[in-house]
Amino acid sequence: MSGGALILRLAHVIARLGLAMTGAVGATFVAALLMRVELPWFDTVEFTALLIVLGMTGAYLGIDIPRWPLLQAGPAHRSPAIGLVSAGGTFLAAGAGLLALYAFVFDETSDPVGNLLFGATWMLGVCMQIGAGLAGRRRIAQKDRA
Repeated sequence: MSGGALILRLAHVIARLGLAMTGAVGATFVAALLMRVELPWFDTVEFTALLIVLGMTGAYLGIDIPRWPLLQAGPAHRSPAIGLVSAGGTFLAAGAGLLALYAFVFDETSDPVGNLLFGATWMLGVCMQIGAGLAGRRRIAQKDRA
């Protein structure tokens, strides 16, 4: 591997780790907002850690799906639906994280149902990111085997 290719690969890994950290930040604020619901299972370190891992996984897998040039030559090309699901998931997760940040920083009083809605929206977005990321990578793996 040439020096330039190694540097590009390293830059790609660093960028994806940065995306994962961004997912962890959003998850932390969603977890903090869910703690205000005062349900016993939301107020644990394990629950917060689970949300952080899910946020990191969603951002890592869902934001950086392989693009057209890698997939054009063959039937395993990227479905526009995968890109739409990934984009929609990113929008929902980031939007819920941003609103949770706002509510937490400005100490907004919201009802528990509203906090649960933020949490559910974030979870839906992260699940969409993970699903789209795995589906896109599965198509790459199938194309490579063929």
